[in-house]
Amino acid sequence: MHRHRQALVIVVSALLGVGVWAVVRPWLPRAELAESNFQANLIRLQTWSMEPARSNVVVGSSIAGRLLPSCFRGTPLDSMANLALDGSGPELGIRLLLGAGTVPPRVFVEVHRLGKPWHANDDTLLGVVHETGFALAGHLPALRADTRPTTLLYAWLKGRREPAGEAPTPGAAPSASARFPAADPGWQERFRGQVGELRRRGCEVVLLRLPVGRENPADPAAPGDADRLARELGVGLIDVNREAAKRGLVLAYSDGLHLAPASARAVGALFAELAARPAP
Repeated sequence: MHRHRQALVIVVSALLGVGVWAVVRPWLPRAELAESNFQANLIRLQTWSMEPARSNVVVGSSIAGRLLPSCFRGTPLDSMANLALDGSGPELGIRLLLGAGTVPPRVFVEVHRLGKPWHANDDTLLGVVHETGFALAGHLPALRADTRPTTLLYAWLKGRREPAGEAPTPGAAPSASARFPAADPGWQERFRGQVGELRRRGCEVVLLRLPVGRENPADPAAPGDADRLARELGVGLIDVNREAAKRGLVLAYSDGLHLAPASARAVGALFAELAARPAP
């Protein structure tokens, strides 16, 4: 076959394939999980950017990233957008929010990686939302990350492999205190400015502490850095780890740090319950 004709056949076949997939896609479920961290992040970024604005957004690391949309189904946080990105920290999510036209009424800032030094991975994710392919997926839903055939297959297989029950897997012994790890020395001043700007634009900022397995404080009830920071900034704090310990909630972790699926759903329900309480 002539080279030009062969190229034309390839292009036409690809367009037909996309067309067929665009027709079939609305009848298929959308993936919450992905086969790589990047694709999982892309799902969250596209959901936040391409769907109607949400009243609640959570920013943070892969810890909060384990709280999938299904964890909040039927709760007051049912439509929350998740900008807790794998390999990143809260600052990236805050930058995305401040760079958008409007900010949501309420933002939950996960404190686990608060102050994490900026990394090349953060630049990559920040740049993704400005790429042509990202914009194109906004106009052609069949190109979105949560509808990729390989991602849908992975999510289906992962769901079928999920165990019926989970044994507690705490990993190592909890940390001695609830203090932030060593971080970028200028992060606190930068964070204060970001929180101030969010609040100036009408956004309520709430700090969020989630269970983190081996990095949980030895005494969840003891005041820690998150309590101090919330007090200094005059913002709320939802300490899900503290409340889970108080209620005797037994949790399992996939790697000693990240919540296993059933435990993530339990933590999501508790988080939603605490978020619905009136501010003290």
